[in-house]
Amino acid sequence: MSGVNLRVQIEINRQFVQAGRITGHDFTDASFSYDESYISSVAKSISLSLPVSRKNFDADATRTFFDGLLPEGFTRQCVANSIHAHSDS
Repeated sequence: MSGVNLRVQIEINRQFVQAGRITGHDFTDASFSYDESYISSVAKSISLSLPVSRKNFDADATRTFFDGLLPEGFTRQCVANSIHAHSDS
């Protein structure tokens, strides 16, 4: 497996800004960290559970927040199929 390396972007005033990255060996250890440029320019947390910090957030905190953004059931399976992933990933 090539690992996890995902960009996390948010929309601010109709423009996408890279807030950070999710990285890890696989989905079980993937962690979120804010980009230094985001911290120094925007510095607004993307979630109360992920306050702006220079530290990496552990896999549990990362999974809990980002999993909550995904749809459930059939729609979740469709999203997973479109990116060739398992719906539990």
